[in-house]
Amino acid sequence: MFNFILKYSCIISSIILFTFTSCKNNTISENDKNISDTLNDKNVNPALTQINKLITEKPGDAQLYIKRSQIYIQQKKTNEAISDADRAIKLDSSVADGYMAKVDAYFSANKSRDAKNTLEKVELKFPKNTEALLKLAELYFIVKNYQKAIEYINKALKIDITLSKAYFLKGNVYAESGDTTRAISSLITATEQDIKFEEAYFDLGIIFAARKNPIAFEYFTNVERINPTNANLAFARAKLLQDLLKFNEAISLYTQITEKDKTRSDCFYNIAYCYLEGKKDKQKAIEFFTKAIAANPNYIEAYLARGYVYALLKDIQSAKADYNMCLKLSPNYEGAIQGLNELKK
Repeated sequence: MFNFILKYSCIISSIILFTFTSCKNNTISENDKNISDTLNDKNVNPALTQINKLITEKPGDAQLYIKRSQIYIQQKKTNEAISDADRAIKLDSSVADGYMAKVDAYFSANKSRDAKNTLEKVELKFPKNTEALLKLAELYFIVKNYQKAIEYINKALKIDITLSKAYFLKGNVYAESGDTTRAISSLITATEQDIKFEEAYFDLGIIFAARKNPIAFEYFTNVERINPTNANLAFARAKLLQDLLKFNEAISLYTQITEKDKTRSDCFYNIAYCYLEGKKDKQKAIEFFTKAIAANPNYIEAYLARGYVYALLKDIQSAKADYNMCLKLSPNYEGAIQGLNELKK
């Protein structure tokens, strides 16, 4: 009745797109200059205050506007970010940096269609720019056009065969399309090109963990070596321990996670599973399914699982209440309908 599979984790960098212009102009009009300046804004963060000071001193430096555009994106001020990217392009349209900044801003503003169209134009302007090619590949990956994604990745690799991000992205494309053998090969190549590629090691660990292969622990160890604070690492290890039927160790690690974060309903849910399937302790299972629900009152799978355990304990009223709660959250929830039918037998 229950599915406790940890899904494959594709950790892809945020897609970065950019727009095209053929204009090269080393002066900025007074009107442009007034569009997004915050030089007199007293409610700014220190980084913005500092970059404003530098822009005052060097108003013709395109890189300063790019840096400020990035700050605006962090502040979710996308119009200002786009304006600063435009300024950088007007100052120097012969390099891709300004265009890249504008793509960041477009994507932050959820203008992915405009970003894609302009990115394709930029490919013509900067045909050797591998970052642009990979961003196009990322975009096609997101919309599940895997063939086009691979096409752009291969274009980038023809320019630079050492691109670790290209192999990483190719690994994710293969993994999502179901070709885990090629996914493993590409991700391993990514780590060979960059021995500190945290996300590639993690995804390799997830793939092998899905196969219940203990070699996954080695990849998780590499992740810890690179980034001891990786937020997903402890859960991935605990889930692998659970799948390897090492229930006590899994419970211990899940418990460590919940002690730091009481909102981790997924951990409470998996602890309940360990007690139910591994230790045959139905009361403990109910206790932790209940904690999962307390952490997430809309956790429909937890209601279903708790209802199932209540049914095993012949507590028909409690089982019925949980199944009905499932139907309240999702009127056609098949598991709950099946559970209620079982109670009638």
